[in-house]
Amino acid sequence: MKKTISAIFSVIIMTVFLVSCGGGKTESKDQTPEQKLKGEWTIVDATGDFADLNKGTIYTFGDEGAFSTKAGILESTGKITKLDDKTFTVKFDNLETEFVYNYKFDGEKLVVDLESSNQVFTLEKK
Repeated sequence: MKKTISAIFSVIIMTVFLVSCGGGKTESKDQTPEQKLKGEWTIVDATGDFADLNKGTIYTFGDEGAFSTKAGILESTGKITKLDDKTFTVKFDNLETEFVYNYKFDGEKLVVDLESSNQVFTLEKK
């Protein structure tokens, strides 16, 4: 009986310890750039040319380098051809030019700026 109570008590203590320490979550610094970016992100703040028109645009980072932007009914798809921890390069379908984006994380937000313009976007993950 004492062993059972000790085992239950140990499980409770371990559970409390894991929850208080974040439950063993993988820190974002341990993730690859692809893992950090993956998913849908929405522009919540923008500066530069056409700033207000860009708010609400959704950036989607998919599997195997798939990339798209969507604003209303307009969608552009492409492929990420280069990716590191500071930049990603996109080749959009039916366009010859590749677009280079600089990016960084500000807490839970993603800050992106296109090298060929003065636009800077702040995105939140959906």
